[in-house]
Amino acid sequence: MRAILLIGTNFVRGQWMTVLIMTVYLGGIAGVFAHNPERQESRFFLEMHAFYILFLSVVIAVPALQMERRSRRIVAVLSKGIHRWQYLGGILCGCCMIAGIFCLLVGGIAWMLCRVGGYPTEGLGGMVVALLACCLLATSAGLFYSTFLHPFLATGAASATLVLPMITQTAGWHLRKELFPVAWLAESLARFRFGSPVETAALCASAAVLAMLFWFGGAAVFARRDVTISPE
Repeated sequence: MRAILLIGTNFVRGQWMTVLIMTVYLGGIAGVFAHNPERQESRFFLEMHAFYILFLSVVIAVPALQMERRSRRIVAVLSKGIHRWQYLGGILCGCCMIAGIFCLLVGGIAWMLCRVGGYPTEGLGGMVVALLACCLLATSAGLFYSTFLHPFLATGAASATLVLPMITQTAGWHLRKELFPVAWLAESLARFRFGSPVETAALCASAAVLAMLFWFGGAAVFARRDVTISPE
């Protein structure tokens, strides 16, 4: 566990520019929304940036392994006795730390807008926790596909997997939302109203279990990859 946390912390340190840019952006957009803190505008802010953070979670996770192989850092780390599943878990941990920072920022800004607008914040905490759980799933799915696909293809595959019910719904196929927490979150966000309690425990549990499965699957594939060859 210590090795995973150390790898994750180092990964976050390497992504400081991404964190800084996103923090500045959210701070600026918060100022824009604060001029018109209506209930509908605040809900739009939460919904829009929830999807933005989910996509960003995939985009940060997918190229991580390729960059580590290109810099040869992965060889140095694995030579110290770190198992590959631990290394993958460390990258996953780091990506989730970054996603957690973004979720806290979005949740904090939404809470501030509620306070300025004078309407209740009940239900907001549950939605932020559900968003973080889905970011964990998005990161894990992105890492899984990146173990055997080019980053561009892995991004597309991970995104399609996460929102598959939205794609198949146009053809009249309705998949169980319990197997697709991101689509479940999108449905919950569309119905969400400030001041209304929300039940997100099942959604979070589903996202956590699926994230673990993607992690284990990615570790199994990664264990058979030659990491000594730098990608093109």
